[in-house]
Formats: sequence, C-alpha cells, structure tokens
Amino acid sequence: MEVRLMKAAFEVIVNNSTDLLFLKDINSVYHAASLPFIKMAGKSSLSEIIGRTDLEIFENETLAKRYIADDHRLLDGGQDLIDYIEPICDDNGNARYGSTSKYILRDSKGQVIGLLGITRDITTEYLARQRYQSELRYLFELPEDTYAVCYIDADSWRVISQRRKDISGGTLQECTTVDDMARFAVESIVDKSCKAAEFYRNFTAEALHEIYSSGRRTVSFKYERRLSDNSSRWVKNELNFLTDADSGHLCVMLSAKDINGIKQAQKRLEAAARLDSMTQLLNRETAMECIKNILENEKDRHHALFMLDIDNFKSLNDTLGHQAGDDFLIKLAKGLKEIFSESDVVGRIGGDEFFALMRNAPDRETVEKKACEILDTVRNTAADYPKVKLGGSIGIGVYPKDGNDLDGLYSKADSALYTAKRSGKNMYVFAE
Repeated sequence: MEVRLMKAAFEVIVNNSTDLLFLKDINSVYHAASLPFIKMAGKSSLSEIIGRTDLEIFENETLAKRYIADDHRLLDGGQDLIDYIEPICDDNGNARYGSTSKYILRDSKGQVIGLLGITRDITTEYLARQRYQSELRYLFELPEDTYAVCYIDADSWRVISQRRKDISGGTLQECTTVDDMARFAVESIVDKSCKAAEFYRNFTAEALHEIYSSGRRTVSFKYERRLSDNSSRWVKNELNFLTDADSGHLCVMLSAKDINGIKQAQKRLEAAARLDSMTQLLNRETAMECIKNILENEKDRHHALFMLDIDNFKSLNDTLGHQAGDDFLIKLAKGLKEIFSESDVVGRIGGDEFFALMRNAPDRETVEKKACEILDTVRNTAADYPKVKLGGSIGIGVYPKDGNDLDGLYSKADSALYTAKRSGKNMYVFAE
C-alpha cells in the first residue's frame, strides 16, 4: 500500500512538474520523464522516452554520450550533484540556463538502483545575478572613467554603499541618505532646466518603480556638473536597475562617468563647423543664420547691418605676400570682435569682406559712431603695414527701414558698400 501510494504521488509530481524531471536506472535507461523534459528532447509523448537510453533519444550523439558519461561518473562517485548550472534548450531550441540536481537512488539494502534528475529553468534569475555581480564590481574597483558610484535600495530607500575618487581635483559630495544624494545632484547641475535636473528633482522610490515597471532597465543622461572644487565638468549618469540577490529588493546602481574630454572635443568640432578657420569669426553661413534668427525674433527693435570691404587689400598681397595679407585679416578680425558686444554678430563673408549686425541700435548717431569705430580699427590694423595704403569701405542697412528680412537688408547694405567704394573709399554710406 505504501509503495503504491508513493508511486502514485511520484506520477502526479512528474505529470504536473514544470521542471525537466527524469528517472533512470543504472544502465541509463529512462523509466519516467516530465512533459517539459519530453519536449526538450524533441519528442511528443512519454512512450518515446520510456525504455530508451540517451543514445536512442537524442539525435546529437556527442551530447548523448556526454549525458551517459556524466551519469556513470556520478554513480561511481556515490555523491549527489546539487544545483549545477548548465546551458539548456527550451521547447523551441532557444538557449536557456538550468540548475540541475541529480540524486542517487538506493533500495532498502543501500544498493544503487538509478538516478533522479531535476533541472529547473533559472534563465531570468541567472542573468539577473550575472548582471548584479557585474554591476557590483564598481563598488570594489571604479573604472578609469568613473569617479563616483552609489548603490541604492529603492525599497528600503537607503544608500547601501558608495565609492568616489578625485578627478582633476574635484569629486562629488558624499551623501548619507538618498534624499541628500538627489538634493546634492540638483544643486550641482549647471543647467537647472536640463533633463538631469528634472530627473533628480523627482527622484523618489515611486518614480524608480514606475520606470522599472515600464520595462526600462537602464537610464542615462549627460549634463554639466559642478564639483567640490567649484570646477565644472561634463558627466554621464547611468542608472542600472537590479534585483538584490539577497533581499530581493529593487536596487539601483548609479554611476557618474567623466565625459568632459569627449564633450570638449565635440564642442571643438561644432565650433570648427561654425567658424571661419583663419579669422575665427563666424563663417558666412553661420553668421547669416544668426542674423536671420535675430531679425525674425526681435521684429520690434532696430538693428544695423555693416558690410565692410578692405580697400587696396590686393596691393598688400602683391607687395608683402599672402602671409602678410592673412596676418592683417587675423588682426582685423580680432579688433572687430573687440568693438562689438557679445550679443552682436560678427562674421567673415570671404576674402577681405566682413559683416556685422549691431543689435538694438537706438538711433542713427549710435550707428554712425560704430561705423567710425570700424574704420578706426581698420586704420589701426593697417598701421602695421605702412608700405600699403589700406582703408575700409562700409555699407550700412538699418532694420526694418531698409529691409524687413535678411535678404532685403543684406541687399541694401551691399549696395551702400559699393556706393562707398565708388565715392572714394575709406568711408561709410547708409543705404538709400
């Protein structure tokens, strides 16, 4: 009665198990198997398993021989195999991970009569643990580009551990609570309107759980942050969501990576695309775009567009050489930037032609004064080249009187420039 009851119980377990479960005798012949095991073996019914060996069940002979050898080694050693992690395949042949335990079966006299094998699919928790271990390495050895890491338990809302190191004399503030960490982050962000500032202002356990529930496992953003020595650097924050292997709590590994060098290199490339390579003024395309935006967004104000052409510049090249000509243009560009404000636009059209937009020009007298400053700058720069008589001709267009868009204003100022050239040079002329 007891034996029949145990057999019935075993059949119930086998028939309803979601694990890969099998029963073999000492000759590696199968006597029972669960449905998941039958499917994994590529079979459709238990009858294709019972009474057969691995060599008869599996098409891959190498794999079958490995299974048999593993069983014999286990039986010869006399020790159970507990929680051996190994790759397995699911019903569709996809790679998974399983935790396999094999128990040696003995009769009432202690004689070995077979093996009970159980393989549990642990793919999700295995990959989670692998990721967990991978992320934890930051707490013991920070990568070269990472200067701060904070491990946060989102469920108990506490800082479990943190590490920091100095970069260029500065680092991030050490924090004792999660709320302190978020507050320090917001205070140190240079641009308070950026996504990072918004994220840390709403840094709560509920917000983290909401992100995790949406399926996202990583969040990252880049921003400029002020360090403890009051210097500012570009950083990349990366948040990786983890399940703590011990507590089962949702946790976050927050790292701060130094990307200042990368960001500065990007800025240099962006600047190179916007600037004239020789004079370092805005190139024609960029300056035109800037002026266009100002005219479109500040329609209620007056602005003055100056077109400047250097008189007798060809003679400078012919007399002293092109290097002298380049030096003159570089010095002149520097002088032009100094007499205009940072809110104005100064650019090089090409060759010896320049243009500049004076924003918020209140009256004609102010514009004339600026034109005189431009001519003085040309004369002062030309003083270094006494062998050539250099000067400047300027055409001026006033917005909106001389044009209510860039094309109209540019055309009027350009016409005024040529009027100045024809009228004797070294003068300024307003558009008529």
